[in-house]
Amino acid sequence: MLRKWMGMILSVCMVLSLLVVPVSADELPQAFWALNDAYLAAKDAGDDDGIINFGEQVVSLLTSVPETQQIKEILASRYYDIADAYERKGNFERAGEYYAVYIPYGEFMNWEDGVRIAKSKCLQYPSTVTGYTTAVQPQKDFGARNEPDMGVLYGQVAEETKNEESMLLLYIDYGTMPNDWALSILDKARERNVAVEIGWNIQGEGGALADIPNQTAYITEFLQVLNQYSDIPMYLRIGAEMNVWQVPADPEQFKQAFRVIADLVHAQTNHVATVWSVAHASAWNVDMLDFYPGDEYVDWVGISAYMIRYFEGREWSENERLNEVSFCAGDGADPVMLVRETVEKFGDRKPIMLAECGSAHTTTTLSREHSDWAVNHLKRMYWFVPMVYPQVKLMAYFNTYISPESNDYALTHSPALEQAYTEATKAPHFIQDHYATAASQTYRPLQNGMILPQAVVPLYAYPHVYGDDNPSVRYYIDGNLAGEISDIPYQFSMDLSGYGIGEHSIRLETVSQGRVAASAEYAVTVAENIRVTVNGEELRSDVVPVMENDRVLVPMRTIFEALGASVNWDDASQTAIASKNGIEIAIGIDQNQMRKNGESISLDVPARLINDRTMVPVRAVSEALDAQVDWNDAEKTVVIE
Repeated sequence: MLRKWMGMILSVCMVLSLLVVPVSADELPQAFWALNDAYLAAKDAGDDDGIINFGEQVVSLLTSVPETQQIKEILASRYYDIADAYERKGNFERAGEYYAVYIPYGEFMNWEDGVRIAKSKCLQYPSTVTGYTTAVQPQKDFGARNEPDMGVLYGQVAEETKNEESMLLLYIDYGTMPNDWALSILDKARERNVAVEIGWNIQGEGGALADIPNQTAYITEFLQVLNQYSDIPMYLRIGAEMNVWQVPADPEQFKQAFRVIADLVHAQTNHVATVWSVAHASAWNVDMLDFYPGDEYVDWVGISAYMIRYFEGREWSENERLNEVSFCAGDGADPVMLVRETVEKFGDRKPIMLAECGSAHTTTTLSREHSDWAVNHLKRMYWFVPMVYPQVKLMAYFNTYISPESNDYALTHSPALEQAYTEATKAPHFIQDHYATAASQTYRPLQNGMILPQAVVPLYAYPHVYGDDNPSVRYYIDGNLAGEISDIPYQFSMDLSGYGIGEHSIRLETVSQGRVAASAEYAVTVAENIRVTVNGEELRSDVVPVMENDRVLVPMRTIFEALGASVNWDDASQTAIASKNGIEIAIGIDQNQMRKNGESISLDVPARLINDRTMVPVRAVSEALDAQVDWNDAEKTVVIE
């Protein structure tokens, strides 16, 4: 599990000492001196209002004249100080704006620490809100080993695993073989049809890496044991959290060791996926990318993601806030922010797992229990991370406590947290019971131009307000308040049945401490609530069927698969190709012709791209696959047999 971040604690003096720059009379406006004297006096007195007032006047003056090197040096320190003053006053929005302006000047001054801190604060301090609705199709699919078709596998450490969970986390030290207890866990996993994540920890950390390429006999023997359980998916997490090891890893040695293991895993097994897994934040002068062995060796990317109320098990002064912000703890403990860096670096090509996660309910070093905080952050993690990042397809809870760690995440030590976990994992995006079971839904973000049915539409929201873990969310339709929700995941049933066909607006507002902290507005189109049935079963899709020129368009993949056809997509020609029983049809985007076994067929309405989905004329493609199609006007239903 996650240990201390070695070398990560930052001294305020270390950062602020960089901001003292000499000022000479050259090239400065005469009005600068009086303002600068007032600014320096305010800074010496610790007067944040004065720092902001006179600092902003200095900035306004110096940005009105040609920029010289000296002016850049002065602006660098003033922007940082003004941002810092706004931060101390609790105006994080304004602080974030000034940190953003500071960054290029800090880079000019080569103030690497200050720039890195400022970038962290620019991510954390702006308030945002994003709307979502349900999806019944996978939003991300990479075709990786053991990647679920739909939803998120979930579970916890093997000692505490429950029957309804779809995976478990088993620790086996690298260099040892699975003992009788570990084999009994694998036997139970087979009986229950659950997936297994194996935490293959390297006990010697960086000092043990050089020998691994010479240990192929041991690795092969270990994999032979795993091959005895080839009927269950396994995720082999190799040397996790190397970016915070106490015995630092040489990046090249780590990559070489990982590649040797990955090559053997891929050559000798079919059911084991390799997992390259990091701590969510690296030691201060470490870049996680330096340890990445390459896409061909990595099947999944993992993150150790922990919600921590008191970073490093201690309280931090206002001037030390940078530590909690930089490492996403305390007021900065937003789980989406916690995993953001890793997901954004790898989530375009790899499925992501929270290889270990937890929410600290007790800080042992402070003898302080904070289960309410832990419950709130567990809910946020288990709802918002899969909602915002559909790349996340496995979440493993670290339900244990290892003395003398400063944070206790164990569910079994907090009844309230254990109950919150039980309730949160019933969310419809989680895969229940069997690893091959599909979840009932995922989520897709609201977008301008989205088509919604003239019916009741479920909406969700992810709000982010730094320092406020309990904002509320207001939902508006065409400027009229429809409802306000204060409970995670801010689910609201928006009834569009009384709204006319055509364009409307949906607006979300995040309300924090009585003020609107952020808002988001989406221009949407309300369309007739058209249904499609295939052999009596209603077709479920993320995109509602659309009527165009008296022809109904439906999502391509959904209708083809419902009709039993295999589907391929030729991205170069923007053409869908469906095959069934010797029939092959090809239909291109915005093309008025469809080809059936090479023969052209005219279309009244071409295929369209709507809401990022390929929509095809349902009657034309269904009849081309020898299905019978009827229209029930009274029920607005396309009936396919």
